[in-house]
Amino acid sequence: MTPEDRTPAHVVDMLQFISELRALTASLSLADYLAHRVLNLAVEKLFINLGEAANRIDAAQRLAIPGVPWRQVIGVRNILAHGYEQIEHESLYRTATEDLGAVDIALRHWLQQQG
Repeated sequence: MTPEDRTPAHVVDMLQFISELRALTASLSLADYLAHRVLNLAVEKLFINLGEAANRIDAAQRLAIPGVPWRQVIGVRNILAHGYEQIEHESLYRTATEDLGAVDIALRHWLQQQG
């Protein structure tokens, strides 16, 4: 890693967005989540931020961080930011509540190895 490598900073950003996504959805059922439009918009924005931080990590560095579905994380960002298709809030909810825990662990593990 070069001194100007910002990968650790981007990983920390990703961890913050994951933490916020998980906190926003943790205590809600899917029905409760779907009933709150402002919450849906906040979750969309956090997924955009998460994907943007992931996209800023060099492709070679992404390979050094296993356990993160990089293509999907960045792809969700692109779909949300550019409106390629209708947003499936059920999928965002399930990703936040079921899938982001493993990504969190993978990122934390990599970050601990760096320090």
